[in-house]
Order: sequence, then structure tokens, then C-alpha cells
Amino acid sequence: MNFEKLKKACQARGIEEVEVYTRKQSGSNVSTFNGEVDQSQIFEETEFSVRGVYNGHIVAVYTEKDSDDEIEKIADLLVSNGKVIESDDPYFIYGGSEKYPEIKKAENDFESYTQEDKIKLCRDIEAKIREQSSLVANTAVEISVSSSSVSIENTNGLNISRSGDQAVVVPQVFVSNGTTVKTGYDVQFLKNIKDFDMERSLKVALQRPLASIDAGFVNSGSYPVVFENTVAASLLRSFSSLFSAEAVIKKMCLLSGKLGQKVFGENITLVDDPLDERAVYQTSFDDEGVAAFTKTVVENGVLKTYLHNLKTAKMMDAESTGNGFKDRNGNIDVSVSNLYLKTNDVSLDEMIKDIKEGIFITEMQGMHAGLNPVSGQFNLQSSGFKIENGKVTSPITLFIVSGNIVDMLNNVVCISNDFEYSYGVGSGSVYVKALNISGK
Repeated sequence: MNFEKLKKACQARGIEEVEVYTRKQSGSNVSTFNGEVDQSQIFEETEFSVRGVYNGHIVAVYTEKDSDDEIEKIADLLVSNGKVIESDDPYFIYGGSEKYPEIKKAENDFESYTQEDKIKLCRDIEAKIREQSSLVANTAVEISVSSSSVSIENTNGLNISRSGDQAVVVPQVFVSNGTTVKTGYDVQFLKNIKDFDMERSLKVALQRPLASIDAGFVNSGSYPVVFENTVAASLLRSFSSLFSAEAVIKKMCLLSGKLGQKVFGENITLVDDPLDERAVYQTSFDDEGVAAFTKTVVENGVLKTYLHNLKTAKMMDAESTGNGFKDRNGNIDVSVSNLYLKTNDVSLDEMIKDIKEGIFITEMQGMHAGLNPVSGQFNLQSSGFKIENGKVTSPITLFIVSGNIVDMLNNVVCISNDFEYSYGVGSGSVYVKALNISGK
């Protein structure tokens, strides 16, 4: 989109400031089911979010059309929208930060894999899974590769861009003994397709559903609980609004008014690091153009900062933390960027060696319906394994783990060093002193 033409069209209509946010994404998806090609597509898409200041209000228009013919329509829509907006919330067309961090462009092997190569890899993964057990009923594998870029240009002098790439490999397995069907899957976010870990997928996507066919039950009670790394990360992600200034302003935050206070156990340190090279994505700025930087959100149990976008920072007399990101509707929300829980220098096996009778949770369901980010309560159907005399033993299923996230993070015994990122949140496996389990 020609920014100079857009600027002139907007200024002619009395629109004082203008900004164009451009997001481009390209890539491919392939998938197989029982060795047959289920999907093979290449995609490329571009979307524009245009914002302007009109009649004292911030207004926005979204479009996927990249042509100069659209410019006049966009300017007219900005004016029309500006005439009906009544919100008095603070708004910003940001002029830019003094300095932006440099992100080293990560090398990848995506171009060396054709669609046919990726289809062959899917089939090879399926074949490897099938040869492990006669109980495998169906298999499926999907490989998605994407490259994305974001640029922001406005009339206040901002003109910046960022880019990133990732591959995702998802094997799924259905096993059956004739009467019971169980499903397992693995999700691997990769910087290089060659780094796909077959042994991990055999363990997570195959061996666990095989074990769960004969899974038993656990008696209700209070147990030491260990959340596997990706499960712990998923739970943290579901409660990430605890650290959002937006939630504080809306009076929907359990940690409101707790800055500088001890809120969790001393062994809990949470860092939001958009520059963390362990994550698939790094970013040098947020979707408002604010420079990204590493910030400690909780240090040794003490809440050090809320996460801010420009609006919440203005409303709370603070500085933006570079956490203003667009939601699916184009609104700027406060979101984490590579939030992680610092680990201890101990392996999972070492961490659980003194647990006489406990629960190792490898899967939780109902993250949306079974937890309340405002109260901190969670009641989640889970499955996993018993821990007996320091060892992970027999599989168990259909139990509910219950607790409160604040209480839980005040009762963490240890976080093992099996660190992994999952959908932008990272953690090792987390050992909690005791949680309520509802079983048989």
C-alpha cells in the first residue's frame, strides 16, 4: 500500500495522524492420513490495519486488498467511523523508541524441503509409528511451515519492520485394542525441519495412548503433583492475565495492587523475554512500535511489574513494557511475549526421587471452561501417571486436579531443567507440594 498516497487522502479529509500496520504471511501445509495425502497447499496472504486520528478519536479500518484504488475508500471509512466513536480512552500513533534491539536472523532449512519432501517425511513418520505396535489403528501427520513479517509506518516518523519463521510438526496416533480407542499427539515447534525428534513423538504420541488403554484410576485425596513441562506452560499461559495492566484496570486481576509485594514462593521467577533465543520467535518491537526488551515480571516471588501497552501505561502513569499486541480483531491488547518460568538445576528424575506417592500430570483438558483467570481457581480433567517411591509408574486417567494458581505458585517445591517453550510460554516440569485430586 502506497503510504504517501494514503497520507494525502487522509489529510485531505481532516484525518490528523495516520498509521499502516502491514502483516504478511506465506508458507505451506502438508498432511497425511494413513499414508495418503490429506492436504497439500501453499499460501500467501497480506493484511493491513490502518489507523487514524479524526475528530479527537482513534479510528481503524482493516483490509486485505493491496491496491491504490482502495486508498480513497479507506480514508472515507476512517471518517465515517470517526463520526460515531464516543470513547474517551487515550490513544497513540507512536513516534518510535530511541533504539531497537537487533534480532539475529536465524538460518533455517525450509527452502531445501519441497512439498514432496514434506509429504515423504509425513509418510516416513507414520510408517515409523505403525511399526512400533499392532494396536495402531490410524495415524496422521501435519507439517506447517510459515514465514511472517510485520511493518509499521506512520506520519509521526515511525517506519520499522520485523520477520520470523517457524515449522510445526504434529504427529497424531489412534490406538485401539478392539474395545477402547485412545488418541495421542505431539507438537514440535522447530527452527529447522531436520531437528524433528522422532523418539520424542514415539514416546508422547504413541507410548502414552498405548499405556492409557489400560489406565487405572486414582483415589481422591491430596497428593504431591508434578506438571509435565508443556502442561505447566499451558497452565501458566492460561493465567497470564494475572500480569496484565489491562486486567488491573478492568478490576479483573487477582494481583491488583500487589506491585513490590511477595505474591508467590521465593523460588518463583517469571521473565517475559521477547529476545529469548530458545523460543521460536523473537521480536524487536510490539504491534504499537514500542521497542521490545527483557523484563522480570516476578523475582523470587515478588511482583516487579505489570505488562503494559501504551494505553494502560498512560492510564497507570507507567511506561509501556512493549507488550501491546493485536488480537484477531485488530485491537491492541496486552499479551506476553516469550514468558518463562526459571528452572532449577535438577533433572526430572532427580526432582521426583523423594516422592513416595504422587501424581505426574501429562495432559489436562478444558483450559477455557475449567479455570477462572480472575479468581485463580482451576478444576481440570487430567490424565497422567502415578509416582511411587520416586518413580513414574502406572498410567491413570479421568481425574480432576483442583487448586488456585496463586496458592499453587506459593507451594512449588522445585522446577526441573527439562525446559521447553509451548505456544510462547516456557517452563520445566513443576513439582507442587500438594493439590486436591478427585478420582474414584
